[in-house]
Formats: sequence, structure tokens, C-alpha cells
Amino acid sequence: MAYRKTLLVTLLAVVLIVSACGPSATPAPATQAPAAQAPAPTEPPAEPVATTAPAPTEAAPAPTEAPAATAVPAAEPAAKKRLVVGMKELVTSFDAPYDWNIPATWIHSNIGDCVVWRDRKTAEFVPWLAESWENIDDTTWRIKLRENVKFTNGEPMNAEAVKFSIERIQADEKALTHPQWKFISEIKIIDDYTLEVKTGAPEPAFLSKMAGTGCQVVPPKYYQEVGHEGYAQAPIGTGPFKFVEFKKDDRVVLEANPDYFRGKPAIDELVLRSIPEDSTRVAELLTGGTDLIVSVPVQDWSRVEENTDLELSRFLTTQVMELILRGGPSPSMPDFNGITVNPKVRAAIEYAIDRQAIADLLDGMGVPTLTRITPPTLGVNPDLYNKVGEYNPEKAKQLLQEGGYNGEKLTFHSTTANPMQKEVTEAIAAMLQEVGLNVDLNIMDITTFREQVYGPRKNEEIYMDALGNSFFDPWIAVLGDSAARRERTGWQGPEADAADKLIVAAAVNMNPEERAKQYQEIAEKVVAANGGTHVFLYQMKDTLGKKKTVDFTPALDGFLWLGEANINQ
Repeated sequence: MAYRKTLLVTLLAVVLIVSACGPSATPAPATQAPAAQAPAPTEPPAEPVATTAPAPTEAAPAPTEAPAATAVPAAEPAAKKRLVVGMKELVTSFDAPYDWNIPATWIHSNIGDCVVWRDRKTAEFVPWLAESWENIDDTTWRIKLRENVKFTNGEPMNAEAVKFSIERIQADEKALTHPQWKFISEIKIIDDYTLEVKTGAPEPAFLSKMAGTGCQVVPPKYYQEVGHEGYAQAPIGTGPFKFVEFKKDDRVVLEANPDYFRGKPAIDELVLRSIPEDSTRVAELLTGGTDLIVSVPVQDWSRVEENTDLELSRFLTTQVMELILRGGPSPSMPDFNGITVNPKVRAAIEYAIDRQAIADLLDGMGVPTLTRITPPTLGVNPDLYNKVGEYNPEKAKQLLQEGGYNGEKLTFHSTTANPMQKEVTEAIAAMLQEVGLNVDLNIMDITTFREQVYGPRKNEEIYMDALGNSFFDPWIAVLGDSAARRERTGWQGPEADAADKLIVAAAVNMNPEERAKQYQEIAEKVVAANGGTHVFLYQMKDTLGKKKTVDFTPALDGFLWLGEANINQ
């Protein structure tokens, strides 16, 4: 009995000692860690970000046992990769068929994908949302789509989505690319991932057009719910990045699509800022406000190259700077009767231009050309490319006299959108004034130009612009010279009729060699010296400045697709 009492007392003492030293039976609630904060932006946003991540809904569960004597710190999460790009302009619409300006097509292509795409490194056509294609005959193509690709809202990308995306453009004449998609006469769904596409005529540029402006496939259900206006402000695609936020004339914010069919991008957040002023854009790169900028002007090259953290890339774009002359009235300008209606005045403008002086002014940032069809595009005319043409101010004066010119005003619209465009514009205006033309020069910011002149097709005697060719096919270079597409030129007369006949024939010619010769001939007919409405000036070179930590190589045409970009940290 005494033994039992002694044992009981001993056990009770042990329990009391353990209770004092060990954890309490009911642990105190764990303290919830604050939600992780995103890294601070390189500059404060103009206003609070519209979309924020929700806070956690509940605390982390309490531990089930005491921690080890020596706690191991949790691994630090990988730093968020945020790429800030300085651009000259952004979008007017996220609905691709309604905004075909080059910077807009870059943004569209980072959000959405096309059935066919141009490899930006080789310029070759490659399957994209398509897995393969087959040209059954001159007017029939069979396309097999990739399976298991989804839009970022979960809708499936399938044959129905492709058919819907094309037919909605064909149904809306207000879409800028509406005429470019009329080549398709019928789309037949074979199964969920197979389509048969019929063209109204033989279509040698089929793949080019399928990879062209407005080709991004959209989710049918979402698009029908929100309509064009809704989609234009909040797009959904299958592309490498998802739309987050848009502030007009300020920024576009995108985030990585974790389910992208080509693999999640290395960039977590992509911020595209509108910085139209060259000096401001360069300053932002130098001070760290951006990681990459487009179009570094010549005078700032040394500032970028001398900075050990930065580097400069130079490349030849597909854009050709030109003067477009109005040759007559059109539906947008039905009462136009300016001096450029006279073909002798248009020819005089051509002979008044000294392209060699312009090349000297550009200091190597342009290749002189008398054509918009440039290498490696089919149909390059060797007599017109990399040529300065005839500069003959005396002949220009003679043509003005023969054309009955009597000092009438000539309205000349241009912008500051491209490298050296303002300086070149002013030089050309001086050349025109030198031969006796009364020039009313209007150099506008790009937004005003798009809204007041280019968009509504209200150009008068002359406007200056750089037009690209991401299709790498000549059909787009002469599209505006066809009888059905002369809204900006109002071109008419025997030269216009002859050019249209050739354009129509080349558009259905499945023989590449014959087709190339046709486009070479068209290129000669459309220039102002031969009665046309174009004064081609030079193929633009451009630059890209970036931090050395940014892993990105400009495409052959300067296309800013960032799905494979990275930041080396």
C-alpha cells in the first residue's frame, strides 16, 4: 500500500513538471501573415489600380504539433517579373479588326492568337492555333486546329470560334479590315477541330491573309454577351497575356496567361505605356521608368550606348514612308476638287522631292525607295527599290505651269509618330515651296491625326504616313490602289483603270513567277510621276533601347510580340 502511494505521488509530480514545460493543451490561435504585396511600380499609377487581388478568406490552420527546436525559414517567393515598355502610342480599340495601326496590332497579338502566324524570326508561315493545313484545290483549304486550347475565360477554342471570328468581320462593314476578309465565301465545320474554308476565287495570298490584321480568334459566347463595344474595352483571347487594365493615352496592363498553349510566359506582368515624346521616352529608359522603349532617336543613341546597363538594337522595318496624294473625290470627301486632281501637279510634287537630301538627313535610318513592295516580299521591282529617283525642280515648275497651277493652297498633313518624321516633313514642305507650291503644313500629334484625318479618311491634297506590311505579301501594298479601295485617294483615269486591271489579275494568279511580274508592273503605275497618287520616300529603319537584363530580340519587321521575352534577374 505504501509502495502504491509512493508511485502515485511520483507520477503526479512528473505530470505537473511536463505540463509546466510543454505546450498548452489548447494552443493560441496562429497570427495570420499579411497578404503579400506586389512590387512597387516604377512610377506611381495615375489613379488607383482598378483590379486588385482579393485578400485570403481565412487564417492558416494552427499547427498540429510543436515546431522543431530550430525553425527553418520559409523559402522566399520568386520575384515577380514585371516588364515596362515605352511605346509611342497604344490602341484605340482592343477589337483587332477595328484598329489596324501597327502599335495596336502588337498589343492585340499579345492578347489573342491567329489560326496561322508569321514566324517573327524567319518570316515563314507557321501553324499557330492551327495544327496543320492543306490546300485541297485553288479555292478550298482544310484546316486542322489544335485541341485543348482555351480562352482565358474558359471557353474552348474550336472550329465554331474560328468561324464566328471571321464571319463577324464579314458582317460588319464598319470594321476596318472588313474588305480584307471578303475573300472567304464559306466556312464549313467538319468537326470540333476541323474546318473547310472556301474562297470566292483562287487565293494565292490565303495564308498571308489568314495571318493578317484582325486575325485574332475571339470567344463567341463572351463576344455575343458584351458586343463589340464591350470587347473593345475588355478583350479575352488565347494569347500569352491576359488583359488587366487600360487607361487611355496612359497604359495597358497585362498579366501572364498561365495556361498558354505554348507555355506560360516568363514575364508575369507586362505594362505598355504611352510615351509619345521621344525625349521623354528616352529619359524614362535612362532613369529606370521603363525596361524597353521603341524608336530611340539618332541624337540619343550615344546616351543609351554609353550607359553600361543599357543596349541599343537597330533593324529595318517593313514600313515605307510616303506621301499619299488625293487624286479626286471619294465617299468621305465627295466635294474634293483640290489641285492634286491634276496628274501634272501630282507629277510635279514627285520631281520636287530630293530623296538623296532626305537620306542624308536621316543619316542611315532609311533606305530610299520608289515602291512600297520591299524585300523579302514577292514582286520587288529592282528598278524602284533602293533608288533615289529623279530630282528635277525645273521639270516640276514646268509641270505646274502646264497644269495651270495659280498659287492655290495645298494642305499637307503629317505627324510626329515616327523617327525623324517631323524633320523630314519640314524638309519636304520646303522643297515643295521651292518649286512654287503654296503649302499649308499641318504637323499633328498622332492621336489627333488618327481621329481627324486618317480614321474618317478626311485627308486633303497630301498626307504623310509610314505604312507597313506584316503580311509579307504584295497584295496589301497595292490594296488601296484597287478601284474598290480608293477612299483615301479618289484616284481615277486611264492610269488608275490599267492599275486596277493588273491588281485584279494578280490577286487570283496562283503562279508565283507571273504574279511577281504583275506586281512589279503595278508598282510602276501607282507612282505620281506616272500619273499615280504615291510619292514613296524611304523604307524606315528603327531602333529599340532596353536594359541588358531584358532578353528580347526584335523581329525582322520590328513586331513587338513578347510571349518569349524574359528578364534575367
